Amino acid sequence: MRANTELCGARVRLRDFRVSDSDDVFAYASDPIVTGYAGWRPHRSPYDSSLYIQNCLADSWSPITFAVEHVIDRRVIGVVDIRAISRLWAVGEIGYTLARQYWGKGYNLEAGTLLMDYGFERLGMRRIRAVCDTDNRRSYRTMEKLGMIRDGVIAGACVRDGCPVDRVVYSMLRKEWQRRRRDGGFDLMPSLIARGSELLRPLRCNSGA
Repeated sequence: MRANTELCGARVRLRDFRVSDSDDVFAYASDPIVTGYAGWRPHRSPYDSSLYIQNCLADSWSPITFAVEHVIDRRVIGVVDIRAISRLWAVGEIGYTLARQYWGKGYNLEAGTLLMDYGFERLGMRRIRAVCDTDNRRSYRTMEKLGMIRDGVIAGACVRDGCPVDRVVYSMLRKEWQRRRRDGGFDLMPSLIARGSELLRPLRCNSGA
């Protein structure tokens, strides 16, 4: 689903995908090491990447999906998304995939910070969680750096190549995010640039933050 919004950081910009991004997407989405933890098979051609972009832009596509654009290189280096998993309780879930050459350089953390701030401050989510395989240390270290707390492990959460996979869950409350912002716990503050009027209405929950 389109966000119709840009989130701008120091090194990355989160924006809607464009049809012209297919070659950039294919460059990382065809890497089996990148897709190994992502839950989908490597793209076999730029055509697969074009179909993926079309899905991301479709209104029927559940997550709000952002292309991660490198500000200087002006090319897409990954994807992040956020979805509501409980509108009643205003709970969301984020996911992220980044080209391998940008791992370990803070790009995921910057994109995640922009996305979390969007979820809490723009969509009005009360709680945001993230899930990854227990052996995906890079992913859960990003969650920890974002300030998320480890909630626990789901044994046999999914099956991959015929084998059960344990997954770890991290989460954070809006009040804790806002407290960290007030205390200067983040080095970057996102700026939201509205594009059109199709932003989702904020989630509402009466149970407080």
